[in-house]
Amino acid sequence: MTYIYVATRIITYFGTELRVLWEQLVCRFFKIPQEDPRTFKATEMCGHVEHELLKSLKESFFMCFLPFFMNFILGVCILLTGSYRVFYIGDISLSSIVFLIAGISLLSNCAPSFEDALSFKDYLYSKETSLFVKIILTPHFAVSYACAYLERYSLTFILAILFAWVFPTLFSFTFPLLNQILN
Repeated sequence: MTYIYVATRIITYFGTELRVLWEQLVCRFFKIPQEDPRTFKATEMCGHVEHELLKSLKESFFMCFLPFFMNFILGVCILLTGSYRVFYIGDISLSSIVFLIAGISLLSNCAPSFEDALSFKDYLYSKETSLFVKIILTPHFAVSYACAYLERYSLTFILAILFAWVFPTLFSFTFPLLNQILN
């Protein structure tokens, strides 16, 4: 299973590199020592920065949130062009395909590593964390944990492709004004 995981990280090179950049920024901001900052390794940590254990809820939250948020927002913005042009309009040009591949690459690399998601869980549900913080951060934890679990089996790559296929229809249904402007 590790070979399939590493292969999908290589296929989605752009998103993998960008996620590692976000994780390195979090490590540098919080002064978390990095054990192995290489992007591509033949292990389950391929596409993630190997770092020391996280020491607080703040560190674990940002290690899960920042790469997820940045890759998701950038991926959706890029898919707004690529996926819409390819699947909805039918424009199969080089620029449309590049935007589609870049968007899929970013969306398939949103998830934190499984170890970071477990660290987030430990700090979030500890006795020291207030009930208010638990209520506010639980939805993000659920999404992070589910994505990290799915990424272990390379299912985020398949989900990103499905999302790219469905996204233009959902977007056009949600924003019919854009559809009328383009027609």
